[in-house]
Amino acid sequence: MNEHESLEKGGAMSETSIRRAAEAAAPLQDFSTCHIGFVTLLEDSLGLPEMVVTAARARGCAADVLKMFRDRLLVHHDDEERDLFPAVLQVAASGEEAERAQAMVTQLIREHREIAQLWKKLEPAVQAIANGDLPQLDSALLQEMVRRFNEHVRMEEVEFLPFAQLVLARQAEDMAALGLALHRRHEADEIMATAVVYGAS
Repeated sequence: MNEHESLEKGGAMSETSIRRAAEAAAPLQDFSTCHIGFVTLLEDSLGLPEMVVTAARARGCAADVLKMFRDRLLVHHDDEERDLFPAVLQVAASGEEAERAQAMVTQLIREHREIAQLWKKLEPAVQAIANGDLPQLDSALLQEMVRRFNEHVRMEEVEFLPFAQLVLARQAEDMAALGLALHRRHEADEIMATAVVYGAS
């Protein structure tokens, strides 16, 4: 065998060796890739306890919101429309005071209806969260309902209730406290305590 043939043979053996080495390394590369996936997923699993807590808070908050609407808030609105608003309209002096009373009552009732309609759209998703499911919850719609309700409460607290107390005080002493008594009939303090639990804490 001359030198040229020897070099060719050596070259061929070298290429074969390289190919075999690559083939042998391929399974090792596969195992290495699997290890990366295993490590990544297990690292992610370290967040599971926090996720469980967050999911539990979501279920609890959703259940409390459902109970608040069904047992207290909508009933509270009905109380106002059945008892408080008619009493103020009946006692208000004719003229400017009666017109102001009617305008405020009309606005508040309209807001009651709007809040109830927004809640009706949100209720199925909130119920699903309370059941432990993960539905799509319309964040913009939820924010809109909260904004509308906050504005409604401010209008009642700042304008209507002080006005109602002044009007009803002329009718009888026990009527002067009717507005606040009705406003707090359904444990407003309990509702606020729930809001603190599920707030920014």
